[in-house]
Amino acid sequence: MIRFGKIMEKDLGMILNWRMKPEVSQYLLTDVEYDMERQRKWFKKISEDDTCRYWLVYYKDTPIGVINLAAIDRINLQCSAGYYIGDMDHRQLGAMIPPYLYNHVFREMKFNRIYGEVMAGNDVILQIHKMHGFRQLGIHRKHVLKNGMFHDVIPIELSSESWLKEKRYERYIAHFE
Repeated sequence: MIRFGKIMEKDLGMILNWRMKPEVSQYLLTDVEYDMERQRKWFKKISEDDTCRYWLVYYKDTPIGVINLAAIDRINLQCSAGYYIGDMDHRQLGAMIPPYLYNHVFREMKFNRIYGEVMAGNDVILQIHKMHGFRQLGIHRKHVLKNGMFHDVIPIELSSESWLKEKRYERYIAHFE
């Protein structure tokens, strides 16, 4: 039902369209312009960079979003993670997607920690992360300049210890291409 597929060049237009949606872009830490050449450069960069991994999220063989690992540190066994649902018809699945990634990171990759950042005001996503066991590490005031305004960002982290003792997500296992 849920699977994670490698991003292909043919997917770039769809991903860029999702990224441009106000429902998605307002909570992302970076802004992008609608520029397919830049999108191709981004794709080339992530395809060659072994410190990040990006996947399309599929629900019943329909692509619905993007999930990723970044700043992959194989020495200290940690990384950052992020995701968004771009297909607004499937937004309600947003809370059930990350546990698949967390199981992949902690059970298969054997990492110790996942960290991330949530834009202040993105209360639903912050609550989802807390439901999954993340803890808030404080707040970075006026941390990101977006659309000419500074925004606060909330740093969060999830340890393997707290994730692995939470048994309700054990069945969230999927293959990551």
